[in-house]
Amino acid sequence: MTLELPAATDLRTLLTLEAVSPDVFLAPSGFTGWGRLYGGQVIAQALMAAARTVDPEQRPHSLHAYYVRQGEEPAPVAFEVQRVRDGRSFSTRQVVASQAGGAILNLIASFHRPEPSEERESSSMPAGAPRPEQLDDDETPLFFQSRAVRDEFDMATLAWMRTLEDLEDDPVLNACALAYLSDEHLLGAALTGHSLIGDWERLMTASLDHALWFHHPVRVRDWHCFVLEGQAMADARGLSIAKIFDAEGLHVATAAQEALVRLRR
Repeated sequence: MTLELPAATDLRTLLTLEAVSPDVFLAPSGFTGWGRLYGGQVIAQALMAAARTVDPEQRPHSLHAYYVRQGEEPAPVAFEVQRVRDGRSFSTRQVVASQAGGAILNLIASFHRPEPSEERESSSMPAGAPRPEQLDDDETPLFFQSRAVRDEFDMATLAWMRTLEDLEDDPVLNACALAYLSDEHLLGAALTGHSLIGDWERLMTASLDHALWFHHPVRVRDWHCFVLEGQAMADARGLSIAKIFDAEGLHVATAAQEALVRLRR
């Protein structure tokens, strides 16, 4: 299969996949200038590939992904979908993302037909958390705005994020866009309390896996608050979570990530 697609210049284009066959899709690369792919891009595109193969009445409610190897710019990415299960309420898909060098991501996603139920909230935004209009924009080559509260090591502890473009009310497109945002800042949160934080000449870091649970529909052109916490550090691996709230304080999603954190050899 020949992989030829121009690099995307906006998020909607980045999430527009070309069908090669019913279960194989080709996606454009973004262009960060880093020479490597942003992990959130590959997760978002893999989720979109999975969504293209399920009943449109079913919405993504969770994903779990493993970063297999580093993706490279500007090469496009191929996504092969395995239809693990189709049910009336739930469907499951496994997606392998590949470039010329082989697999770069393995993702499994579950989709659920919305249904009525009781609702309960036990999480809330921190009292006194600054609003986005009180913060300055972070510099990023990615297709979103980020305004973060940072610690003394320049790691974000809370961040407001939103997309640069309006994706209207498309629930799948907005879910994929939230997946795109969710990879930002989590690795930094995993470093909380590490004795070598900030010493990048001695410390090597890399994302290992990523999980995301959707609790409520989202519209990511609106600001969302990511409350970031490091949870554990052991055996050269750090775990972090992000509780994601909309501007009204509703807990709409939760993300988690484990990262490699080791001394350079």
